[in-house]
Amino acid sequence: MMLNLLLWACDAPIKDDTSNIGSTVQQIEESPIYWEESECSYNGGDHICNLSLPTADGDFDYLYSHYGEVIVVDLSAMWCGPCQEAAWNSNSVSVIADGVTWITVLIENLDGDPPTQEDGEVWGDYFGIWHDEIMLGSNDNRDADGLTGFANTGWPYFLILDKDLRIRTVQSGWNKEDIITNIEILKAE
Repeated sequence: MMLNLLLWACDAPIKDDTSNIGSTVQQIEESPIYWEESECSYNGGDHICNLSLPTADGDFDYLYSHYGEVIVVDLSAMWCGPCQEAAWNSNSVSVIADGVTWITVLIENLDGDPPTQEDGEVWGDYFGIWHDEIMLGSNDNRDADGLTGFANTGWPYFLILDKDLRIRTVQSGWNKEDIITNIEILKAE
C-alpha cells in the first residue's frame, strides 16, 4: 500500500507550478584552454598565464576570454612618454591590423602608484581607448624571471599573442612598424 502511494505521488500532476517560468538553462562551454597552470609563463614561446584584472570600466577582464584572437598586450605606465605615444597609436594599429585585440595593462599612474579606475578612465578618454580594453595592474604583475608576471625592464613593453595565447613576440619600447609587421605575420598563419 505504501509503495502504491509513493508511486502515485511521483506520478501526480503538479498544479499551478510557475517556479520555472522565466528561468533559463545555461549551457556551459568546455574551455579551449588545454594547458595546465604550471605550463604557462610570461616568457616568449610559452602560453601566457591567465591574467585577471579590473578594467577601467569597473568590470573585470580575463585574458583567457580572448582565446582565438590575435592579441597585443601593451604594458604601460601613465608617466611614460613612449607609452603615451603607443596609446595614441593603438587605435590606428588596430585599424591597420583589423581583427586584432589590443589590451593595455596600466601598471603605474602618473605618481608611480598602482592605477585606480579613475586613472584608467582618464587614460582611455585622453587616448580614445575603450575603457574595457584597459586593465588596471600594478608592479605585483611584474616578475624579472617572467614566471609569475611580466618580465619587462623598460616601458612600454609588448607581448603579441597568437590565437592559441602563445607569446610569439616580446618587444620592449615603442616601434609601430615592428608591432604591425609581427601582427601581420600572425594573422597570415
